[in-house]
Amino acid sequence: MHRRDLLKLGTVATASAALTPLSSVAGISASDITVRWLGGAMLELRIGDICVLTDPCLGEGTEAFEMGDPNEMFDLSTGPNIKMHERLTSFPGMAVREYDVVLLSHAHEDHFDQKAQAWLGANGPVLCSAQDVNALTKKGFAAQALNHGENRAFRRGDTEVSITSIPAVHSLNTGISGILGLGNGYWLQATIRGKTSHIYWAGDTFMAEPVQSAVQQFPAPDLLIPHIGAVGTNGTLGQLSMTGHQAVEFAEFLKAGLILPAHHSTYALYQEPVSKMIEAHAISGIPSVLNVLREGSALTL
Repeated sequence: MHRRDLLKLGTVATASAALTPLSSVAGISASDITVRWLGGAMLELRIGDICVLTDPCLGEGTEAFEMGDPNEMFDLSTGPNIKMHERLTSFPGMAVREYDVVLLSHAHEDHFDQKAQAWLGANGPVLCSAQDVNALTKKGFAAQALNHGENRAFRRGDTEVSITSIPAVHSLNTGISGILGLGNGYWLQATIRGKTSHIYWAGDTFMAEPVQSAVQQFPAPDLLIPHIGAVGTNGTLGQLSMTGHQAVEFAEFLKAGLILPAHHSTYALYQEPVSKMIEAHAISGIPSVLNVLREGSALTL
């Protein structure tokens, strides 16, 4: 099985999927940095004068997106069963009209679904992993690879955001990791009027090499956004995203100030509820503060 057999990226909806962003959302403040969770791995980050969107997914209902099912057993030689997947929650709507950059951890449809592909079109820039850039470019996206360790800086007004690509290891099984390849996490260093904050949006990764080596060059993050859900635990590929307990250990390793878990609750695809992470954090004794948001809600730094 090749990595792309897990996807169905070749089919992009042709009908217009343009959405009208919300002009205002309850709970969003005028803080310098606002992080709003829209479900799955999708977040809006308003950092001073710069707006960032991560892993857009806009599909709803019982047929939210089409993809192989990593939670099923299947023959590796033929690949998984491609099927529709259900979103259990309503999409809360976007609060930002335009984004300076879209960050993709990887191109699996639970991170970049068919409706989001149609909505995004040729808009950009889109920063993605080196292994996804060719397929995305062929489909007409303004995709630019950000290789691991490379960074891209965005400046507007008194705001500067430096984005560095961090490896994302999708499986602790080296054989499966070799099939899936490395995705991207992103380290955002935000400087607004001389004050610097660090945000680490980890992508679908475990606390493994080369992730540990990559993050050691940075200070403790003010905010860690781990992807949890324990996807694939009972499937042929095995576990493909962290459990809540593993995410708490990751936060302890990083000495994170705040933790905002993503990649939970939204889809039937997720195997472990976020309550498991709440329990693991409660008994861990680590000083990191855990923030579990409702979809559409935000936290501020």
